[in-house]
Amino acid sequence: MIRIGPAARIVIAIVVASMLSSGGLATPTRAAAPDKSDVVLVFDFSASIVQDKVNRGRFASALEGIANRVDETSADLVAGDMTASLVQFAGTAIDTPGCVDLHLLNSPETVAKFADCLRVVAGAYRKGLDPKLIKKIGVDTNYVAAMEQAANHLPADAVRPAMILFTDGKHDVKGVPVSQVQPTRDRLFASRTPFALLPVGMGLDPKERGPLEAGLQNLRITRDMPPCVSGATFDWPQVVFETAQEAGNAVAVALQDASCTFTVAATAVPEPTPALAVPVVPSVVVTPGDGQVSVQWTPVPSVAGAPPITDYKVRCRAGDAAPIESTEGVSLDRTTVVTGLANGSPYICEVAVVSGTTVGPWKAADSIAIPVGLPPAPGKPSVSALDQALQISVAPVPGITKLHYECSGDNGTTWPAVADVASKDDPTAQVRDLTNGVNYVCRAFAANTIGTSDASPISDAVRPCGSSFDCNPILAPALGVLGIALVVGLVLVGLALLRSRRRGYVLAVVDVVYTANLGYGSRVGMEFVRDPASKRVTEVVADKTKTAEIRIHRMSGGRFEVRDHHGRSMAMDGVPIVVTDALGARHEVVLRAFNTNAASPVATRH
Repeated sequence: MIRIGPAARIVIAIVVASMLSSGGLATPTRAAAPDKSDVVLVFDFSASIVQDKVNRGRFASALEGIANRVDETSADLVAGDMTASLVQFAGTAIDTPGCVDLHLLNSPETVAKFADCLRVVAGAYRKGLDPKLIKKIGVDTNYVAAMEQAANHLPADAVRPAMILFTDGKHDVKGVPVSQVQPTRDRLFASRTPFALLPVGMGLDPKERGPLEAGLQNLRITRDMPPCVSGATFDWPQVVFETAQEAGNAVAVALQDASCTFTVAATAVPEPTPALAVPVVPSVVVTPGDGQVSVQWTPVPSVAGAPPITDYKVRCRAGDAAPIESTEGVSLDRTTVVTGLANGSPYICEVAVVSGTTVGPWKAADSIAIPVGLPPAPGKPSVSALDQALQISVAPVPGITKLHYECSGDNGTTWPAVADVASKDDPTAQVRDLTNGVNYVCRAFAANTIGTSDASPISDAVRPCGSSFDCNPILAPALGVLGIALVVGLVLVGLALLRSRRRGYVLAVVDVVYTANLGYGSRVGMEFVRDPASKRVTEVVADKTKTAEIRIHRMSGGRFEVRDHHGRSMAMDGVPIVVTDALGARHEVVLRAFNTNAASPVATRH
């Protein structure tokens, strides 16, 4: 196959277009034997393309021209051995439904299906901003996803595997850095030989052409592709083209080079620029609200001869649901609000210029709008005491821009103490300038771009404090009780020590016969033990109880107060005294006091 340059391709395209329009048909030269090939055509549906109505329409015309050429050369494609697949990509990549792994050899029906698939993709470009397709593949540009999806349709044993990548943007998808593009290409295709990755870039913006071209040149692969029967060396020197027509023609040439079957480049039929019967607004900006979207648009540039603008129509649509239009009536204001929308659903909003009874083309907003309502109330705050402050926190609330805290020192009558925190990760804040020792309760509010939530449940009461007594009100009475207990304990200990010190004891000699150690202390006593039959005293024992027969109170100065059944009398140390027992018998008693410890009281009989 003879290699031709880009300029020559355009000339051929024009010639072919002329032949087609005049009823002539150029019959391609058929290869001597079919060259087996596997080709995946990958089409970019990112925002930069689908929002450019004029150029996507022109590229769609080029694809339709390729589809027409497939129909015209059906016999050659049936005789050739090509397997074709069509993939669409943006933020992710998907197979074009029913349009993958199409084996054209000996199958006129499959060749017709291939042409129909090209027209399906062309129709998708013409339709533009399709919510269903956006929901599937997003609006960014993801070369990684495109290559991974294409690799699924390029068998390892393919003789002429080729991926034709049409795009007009740089890799810019969130979450997949551009540094992954080359490693992905090498992981999927570096070890494959032969292999061809043929980029077709539509570089319409001169500012973006350089980076786009550099990136696509780095992606390009033409490794060891066997020549077609014609013997020409496989090559792909140009990767970026200036117009939609040139890019469409380049896709056809890439298909021709990769398959050795589609031997005439399709002609991209220029789509005429429609007359501006009614102008289009340049851009549309949307701001989501609670069950609504605010829509604003830029003024239409003044164009001589353009019809006057009498109104604007605005509508928002979620998926396949019927669009919801604004209800402000006839107005030339360039802002309105579309109400009655469902919170959480993505909407595509569009604006159209009205002139008289004619509604112009719809212009979609640059971004999808998702209405949101007020955030839910936060949970019950957790509060801890600081010195003249409180630390307050709640469980994280998703989708908010701020948390607002309020604290009250009068049980919720007023809420003068406030604090705000904008951190989505740490909802903790400190409420300052409070009074130590005062009980405070707190509450929280969540805010987003729509407004502020209801109040949270009230927190438990917490008291700021600067000391242990402030922080623990029960501590003071507890310490008082503890002090009293300590004093009582000390008194008891003192008494115990007093009792345990060396102190005197009292010895009694009764009737010169009986001696009794009456024990320690100032108050002692004694009891007479008698023979049950004769009632005669047999023993005298100590008895300190209040019911003792003889009760003795030791006093200072060697004196004793003695109580018996007849009354009270005084005795001196060592001086005999007569006492009367419980039976009325009289006894002589001599009391002696000693200031030394002795053994436990015992009774001694002589």
